[in-house]
Amino acid sequence: MSNISIIMPLYNAEKYLREALQSVLNQTYQDFELICIDDASDDSTMEILQYFQHQDNRIKIMSNKERFGAAISRNRGIEASVGKYITFLDGDDIFEEEMLQLAYQAIEKNNVDIVMYEYKHVQSEYIYEKKSVLRSPQFIRKYCKVPFSMQDCTPIEFLNWSSSPWNKLYRKSFIISNQLEFQTLTSSNDVFFVEMALLLAKKMIMLDDRRVMVYARDHFEPSRISIDRDPMCVYWAMEKIGNELVQRKLLHNFSDYYYCLLFFYLRTAILRTKKKENANLFYNFLKQEGVKALLDLDKKGFEQGDSYICNLLEQFQKQEYSAEWYKKETILAFYLNKQSEKLQSLFRTFEERHIQSALWGAGDNGKVLLDFLQSYNLKVAEVVDMDKGKQGQLLYGYEVKKPDEIWDKVQVILVTNYAMYMEILAEAKEKKIKVVNIGEIVGRD
Repeated sequence: MSNISIIMPLYNAEKYLREALQSVLNQTYQDFELICIDDASDDSTMEILQYFQHQDNRIKIMSNKERFGAAISRNRGIEASVGKYITFLDGDDIFEEEMLQLAYQAIEKNNVDIVMYEYKHVQSEYIYEKKSVLRSPQFIRKYCKVPFSMQDCTPIEFLNWSSSPWNKLYRKSFIISNQLEFQTLTSSNDVFFVEMALLLAKKMIMLDDRRVMVYARDHFEPSRISIDRDPMCVYWAMEKIGNELVQRKLLHNFSDYYYCLLFFYLRTAILRTKKKENANLFYNFLKQEGVKALLDLDKKGFEQGDSYICNLLEQFQKQEYSAEWYKKETILAFYLNKQSEKLQSLFRTFEERHIQSALWGAGDNGKVLLDFLQSYNLKVAEVVDMDKGKQGQLLYGYEVKKPDEIWDKVQVILVTNYAMYMEILAEAKEKKIKVVNIGEIVGRD
């Protein structure tokens, strides 16, 4: 009997399958079974599997008589698995060599239902370049040192965790006892499984390791569902989560978590729909009936819910698609508005002490911050960016400057996240300029 079962659904995966299989066989932890489910491929996927199975009998092969999709294939893999723990891998992605070992040690030591770890989408040619991520001290203390449940977090923190199944190690008994399955959809079929697992887990933990443990390959084969996703699949996933919470009599407990998740999933579905006419149709469905149907699952819970996120959901019913209001409502915008008093107090202090500040970064997060400041009649002295393509542009009335143009004009530099904070901290200290991470002030980092 193996300790870990790795479940791999496959359809016409010949191009990258050898690399995916080899990344599993190269693991420093070896007590696993690899369950490969061939979903009626018509290329050499089965031949590759049989070749590798001949070399290593830990590889188990299952096959579908017709193409059922990744959801049913994964569900079959879960049912056939014998491991104490379960994880997932797609046939075009790869594991870091120590992933299983570190995840296994963490789940055993902490006795949790789920261990999470870093993953990254990378283009195919860079998939073997080792990468790591920056984490703030606050993030490490909260998520990596002691086990937590979702109820230990605020609803917006729900969005810290990916809906992908393959950057997590799950306790199989937890999956079975909670009757978690993948939803049969052409896309977003993992949303229900993962988000319900996160809500229901009594304890989980983030691996205390900044290295990327799963590399998800970005490529553009015509057969990939990501080429043209149906946004209705997102809606059906959120509908299933809502109905399941109702049936388990849990929606009232998790209403703010659900509504927060619902808004940002719907927003992302609209933004990622490539054809504008399809995005418009989807938005009109939400406006006319879709959003109301989900909010009616728990009318009392919605009426008593977080006013900010409830207002955002109501905007689907009040505004037209052409207004594009949802584009401004990012996760950072949520944090800024929830902590608006803190930020107003900070800028009042700057004004009272005649402190000149500069916003570092004219990208998406910088625009969100400037939009927030404008709505409260707050100002910075300068906006700066290292990107030459942004320098000289006008942004909310500010001309974006080069860094060398502002060092002697300001006493404080504002950044929107921890990565940017670390990027400029040393140089700013040398010039005796204070760096303030807005993300930390509002609780985003």
